[in-house]
Amino acid sequence: MVQKSISNSSRYNGLEKIKMKNNNLKVYRSELKYLISKTEYRAFINRLKHVLPKDKHSQMGEGYLVRSLYFDSYNDSSLNEKQAGILFRKKYRMRIYDFDTNEVKFEIKHKLNNQIFKETATISRETAKKVMNEDYSDLLKYDNPILNKIHAKFVLGSYKPKIIVEYHRDAFNVGLFNIRITIDKYTKMNHHNFDLFSRNMHTTPVNFQDKHVLEIKFNRVLPDYVRKILQIDSFERVAFSKYVLSRRFLKKSSWEDN
Repeated sequence: MVQKSISNSSRYNGLEKIKMKNNNLKVYRSELKYLISKTEYRAFINRLKHVLPKDKHSQMGEGYLVRSLYFDSYNDSSLNEKQAGILFRKKYRMRIYDFDTNEVKFEIKHKLNNQIFKETATISRETAKKVMNEDYSDLLKYDNPILNKIHAKFVLGSYKPKIIVEYHRDAFNVGLFNIRITIDKYTKMNHHNFDLFSRNMHTTPVNFQDKHVLEIKFNRVLPDYVRKILQIDSFERVAFSKYVLSRRFLKKSSWEDN
């Protein structure tokens, strides 16, 4: 039976992928984030490529493009919840992996401490273009529970596009425990051009202290043999959001640096 509610926090235990009608996907898992230097990155990639399978979309040394358009309310509720340390919070984004795609992912990302839960639906390129221009009516034509939820939230909360964040990603998968390891590089942002499909977008680098972002997502526990391969104890553990750090370029209050 498809789970329709996330009110019970026990549903955050472990990773599940539930295929739903209308191309929806629900994903539950734990998430750890680290900053690694470029030197650590080269050693890390060299170690992983010999022992773990690479994601089918990755090109070693280059990774693949990830570009996301983030939305927030008129009073920046997602931004402020993160900065205020609210335990349970949500972000809304549209995401693509290449500029010519005709399918766009629309996601609600829920987070509770280190546990994440994503609700994802697929929309067309044409619908995405309307959404970029703050016309959300097209979302209703899909008769999709996730898109209906997004539509209601955006209309009631006066949500608007706020920022585009893009980076290149290396990714590895481990079948056991559904472990996914990603390294995000060359993160950039744009806060005035919301054309998700633009090939000539002017972007500004997001400063991660000249480091890359390592993310480890897994089901329930991270096995010891994987910990030994990753050697993650030597890395800097962080709890930041690319969305929030990118929005720092637009900060209106000094507390946004906290």
